[in-house]
Amino acid sequence: MQPLQGIRVLDLSRVLAGPYCTMVLGDLGADVIKVEPPEGDETRGWGPPFVEGESAYYLCVNRNKRGVVINLKTDEGKQILCDLALRSDVLVENFRPGTLEKFGLDFETLHELNPKLIYCSITGFGQIGSMKGKPGYDFMIQALGGLMSITGEPEGEPMKTGVAVVDLFAGQNAIIAILAALQARTLTGRGQHLDISLFDSQLGWLANVASNYLISGKLPKRHGNAHANIVPYQSFQASDGWFAIAVGNDRQFVRLCEMLNKSEIALDEKFATNSARVQNRDELISLLISIFITRNTNEWLSALEKAEIPCGPIQNFEQVFSMPIVKEREMLVKMDHPTIGELPLVGSPLKMSDTPVEYRLPPPLMGEHTEDVLRELGFSIIKRDYN
Repeated sequence: MQPLQGIRVLDLSRVLAGPYCTMVLGDLGADVIKVEPPEGDETRGWGPPFVEGESAYYLCVNRNKRGVVINLKTDEGKQILCDLALRSDVLVENFRPGTLEKFGLDFETLHELNPKLIYCSITGFGQIGSMKGKPGYDFMIQALGGLMSITGEPEGEPMKTGVAVVDLFAGQNAIIAILAALQARTLTGRGQHLDISLFDSQLGWLANVASNYLISGKLPKRHGNAHANIVPYQSFQASDGWFAIAVGNDRQFVRLCEMLNKSEIALDEKFATNSARVQNRDELISLLISIFITRNTNEWLSALEKAEIPCGPIQNFEQVFSMPIVKEREMLVKMDHPTIGELPLVGSPLKMSDTPVEYRLPPPLMGEHTEDVLRELGFSIIKRDYN
């Protein structure tokens, strides 16, 4: 069995945060029904690249779901959705606050219909507050929520991250809240409304950098690939490329200096402790830069690993997915898709000894399972247009 076997999830979400959440629930065994409007999830058109008409973006977060098309602007569509909600354990949506209320599909209405339903709303700014009606996208939240102000080179422009981390972290928060609500339901017998926002998720993710500001009152600076509180903890250039080292404590720093044949550096009071190294960051890093440029990447990585200094090459995706550990950890999976054939996808990071994840269904084609789902609801005529 799987941990969420027997749990039905009604997925009304689009783009990334919600679909990522529901994909993980599907990986864990839930029966996820992805409900799309007649025009489809926006990400179906977000490309190139496309393969057999399917966008890579859409494919990345929609496996282990059954796809149906329902037009919620029609009475029949709303009734179908209500019938699904009556038979579901969880509903996930990412409409602007108030949108589903217009269709009679808000939490209060569906909770009255199905008191056990866990209703998860993922929005830019949440269900309450002065900004609740504003749209929210990952990029703008990274800007508004402070992440871009601490990302990038010290003298360069503020930068977003290379992946939509705010969307993904909000999706993870939704997963956590849903699993907690399912457990709470076993105790109370009641569902509840989960209010997950990108903005809250962004602020929660600032972690130590936010704490540094709240304690000191000093605005954090951009450090590029360096760390605000640990030195040396950054990338360095060798004679033929770049690599990263992460010296996490004073013992490792001593070993680093010994490996460099510069033991005297570790004895210098300016560098002997991490706090001293943070205060004298520029001087130490300038010295290390002049040393690391003298040999190639493989030589340094070999020496660093021998000295048990955390380190690694800065790799591109081709190098990453060629690593043996990717196969060993089952982080690249292949699924049979009805039009694409063999579809490669990033695997689940959740490794569970007794109830492992399963890859049952490839990302659905537009409305691929509409007739099957309608038949389960008891519709005797399934060949008509419900869109």
